[in-house]
Amino acid sequence: MDNLSAEQRKELLDKLENDIADNLITIGELVKKVRTQLYDMTQIQYAEFIKVSDKTLRDIEKGNTDTRVSVLNKVLAPGGFTLSARAHRTRL
Repeated sequence: MDNLSAEQRKELLDKLENDIADNLITIGELVKKVRTQLYDMTQIQYAEFIKVSDKTLRDIEKGNTDTRVSVLNKVLAPGGFTLSARAHRTRL
C-alpha cells in the first residue's frame, strides 16, 4: 500500500518470499498479494502498470492459465520476484 513504511514493505516481501518458498501460496496468490498489499491496485490498474492484459492477469491470479515464464516474470517483477525452474530427480 502507499502507506507502508520501508520496514513494513520489507517485512511483507520477506513473508511473501517465505510463503512461496514453503509452498504456502501459489504464484497466482503471490501476484495478487503484491498487487493488493504492496501496490494497492485493482487488476486493471496493475495490468496497465505491467503492460499485460487484465484477462491475462486475472487468469494468472486464479491459476487458470499455463503462462510463459517471461510473462510471469513481468507480472512478478514489481515485487522484486523472478521465476526460475530447477530440475531434480525424483526417487521412486
